Amino acid sequence: MFRSYGGISAGRTENGAVAPFDLAARLDALVAIDAPAAKAYRPAAACARPAARGIRPAVFRGHPKHCPVCRRQSGHFLSFGLVRRRNAVCPGCGSLERHRFLWLYLEKALRLPGRRLSILHVAPETCIRERLVALPNLRYAGVDLYRPDAPLSMDVTRLALPDASIDLVICSHVLEHVERDRLALGEFARVLRPGGRAIIIVPLDPRRATLEDAEARTAAQRLAAFGHPYHVRICGADYGDRIAEAGFSVCRVDAGALSGHRRRYFRLNKASLFDSRRG
Repeated sequence: MFRSYGGISAGRTENGAVAPFDLAARLDALVAIDAPAAKAYRPAAACARPAARGIRPAVFRGHPKHCPVCRRQSGHFLSFGLVRRRNAVCPGCGSLERHRFLWLYLEKALRLPGRRLSILHVAPETCIRERLVALPNLRYAGVDLYRPDAPLSMDVTRLALPDASIDLVICSHVLEHVERDRLALGEFARVLRPGGRAIIIVPLDPRRATLEDAEARTAAQRLAAFGHPYHVRICGADYGDRIAEAGFSVCRVDAGALSGHRRRYFRLNKASLFDSRRG
């Protein structure tokens, strides 16, 4: 059942880094035709986008930036996202701010490299996946609904996995796309062993309560309501309560708690993660 998530089809930078999927290059076209998420996120589209071909190796300017995922140092990271965040993408491995924060937490707080665990990684980010599959002590499974090359193609609301079979679930920037996210959280709780953990990251707006709008059905309507054509909600400060309802003890961890020096060094934004332990 557990296999490494290999053969990912994705764009690469000129120096070999896997380029993260950047919706900005095709946003207007996708919204205009109300393209479904399966079309927007298919691997071939990611390969073809001009942004992936235009990334160049970084040169040293100003304070050095360090990527904890690939352990490379650069003088300049690359822009990314609908608002073109500066210094977001590591030119070495393609990690974004949330990936670097996630890896720091897995490595430092969970001490993942030295543990024997079975891991379910939902919609695996290539930079994180490559670090995990290289660890011989881990039993690793990557699942993805849209990639045809995924060893396990599953809907997160109906995981075809046995009860209490997983030690750790990693799910980053997925649940904001899932209409029935409570079902997905219930599935995470079901497949985790007692005491197992789910590390969950969503785009979080801590200034407000979670916002959903059942009338926002098209890509254009979702873009207007949630700021993204394929999001189905804005996750607010109360989203941890929704995770807890599924049977988890939830601890929210904020990158903003790190020193300003460390955030600048690793190029982290104010991302948060929910470390959720199954009772």
